Amino acid sequence: MSNTSTKYSDEDLQEFKEIILKKIERAEEDLALLQSSYKNGLNNGTDDTSPQFKSFEEGSETMSKEANVCLLYTSDAADE
Repeated sequence: MSNTSTKYSDEDLQEFKEIILKKIERAEEDLALLQSSYKNGLNNGTDDTSPQFKSFEEGSETMSKEANVCLLYTSDAADE
């Protein structure tokens, strides 16, 4: 194994920084979206608690929320 290191130019480093910052911004947006759908903070109604017949579409909405929760736990575990 060789211990050679690569010297990047200031322009290359700036480009890398921009790419990384864009990826961080995108990840933060994705996290906020997942957290908002998990917490359901945008809707204070009783749509999911009212005693009415639940259709298949609402079941898929529940599955989607469960998948989002799994993603959140996965991303939390990856951060540790």
